[in-house]
Amino acid sequence: MLTCWPAIRDCVDLTTDPRFRRVVTGTAPFPLPKALQFMSTESMILKDDPEHLRLRKLVSRAFTPRAIGRLTERTEAITAQLLDGFRAGQQIDVLTEYALPIPVTVISEMVGVPETDRARFHDSMHVVLEGIARYGLEGAADKMEPVIDFVRELIELRRSDPAEDIMTGLIHASEDGDTLTDDEIVAMVFLLVTAGYETTYTLITMGVATLLDHPDQLDRLGRDPELISSAVEEILRFTGTLGATKPNYAAEDIIWHGTTIPRGAMVFPLLASANRDADIFAEPDVFDITRTPNHHIAFSKGAHFCLGASLARMELRVALGSLFARFPGTQLAVDPAELSYLPLPFWRRLERLPVALG
Repeated sequence: MLTCWPAIRDCVDLTTDPRFRRVVTGTAPFPLPKALQFMSTESMILKDDPEHLRLRKLVSRAFTPRAIGRLTERTEAITAQLLDGFRAGQQIDVLTEYALPIPVTVISEMVGVPETDRARFHDSMHVVLEGIARYGLEGAADKMEPVIDFVRELIELRRSDPAEDIMTGLIHASEDGDTLTDDEIVAMVFLLVTAGYETTYTLITMGVATLLDHPDQLDRLGRDPELISSAVEEILRFTGTLGATKPNYAAEDIIWHGTTIPRGAMVFPLLASANRDADIFAEPDVFDITRTPNHHIAFSKGAHFCLGASLARMELRVALGSLFARFPGTQLAVDPAELSYLPLPFWRRLERLPVALG
């Protein structure tokens, strides 16, 4: 049984109600090969309390304001370097030539990948992202083995040669004497890749597309660059890039608005629909970068609120603000009707975004 609730009140309730769990004992459809468990059963976002709380406390110690501050400086440098390579009048694909390289480099630096291993790490990330969908169950397991070995090498590198990066923070994170195991660090790196890489470049691409589709709002941002933070929040709300949370399961029979949700039923809080809730947002289908208040739930709510939300917001502010400050006359290079989206459930993701810089 599949049950979906689109209202923001229901989504908040579903993500905070302890009767809904990420795992229901005895309902796993089939065992996964060990190599794939790092992306599923071992992942923090697919665990419930108290294990989820334990992992989150440890992992959050690596995401300090100081660590995010260092990444802000690097993100600004990365975007500046990319923009220096472009010229007015040039046509580029925002997705592959601008949005994609930013999180690729940021995550590489977060996990302490040496410059000489960046290409290998990027190839490994693609294996993690494509996984079962491309290679099948056994094929994905075979592909993942060398990726796991590579991440373990990175862990040992940072254990012997600590640095001011997230990987070192994960290795040395401690709470009442408790620390992360190497397997838990591997799973966290994979989570960083899937959440911080794919999500971020998609959000940057969708942000550019949305601003270009609303020239009045882009003009307003150009006249008042201080609106970039507000613009980012509206992009998060409006684009529906992150369509839903990971599935939750009813841990018991639950009566919800007069409907019985049986134990084990899969429930998806629909974040994209909730962020267009007319009871919460005035004119929800209008894109307004000055919208106040803007209590969207693009990063979910409750125990599984996105740990990397501040990092994603920072990358969006820097990427979008820098692009349109440098090339304020940028326009779509194709008719909007020619833009196509990947056929992905709960994701709104462009295949490409050709623009003419100006």
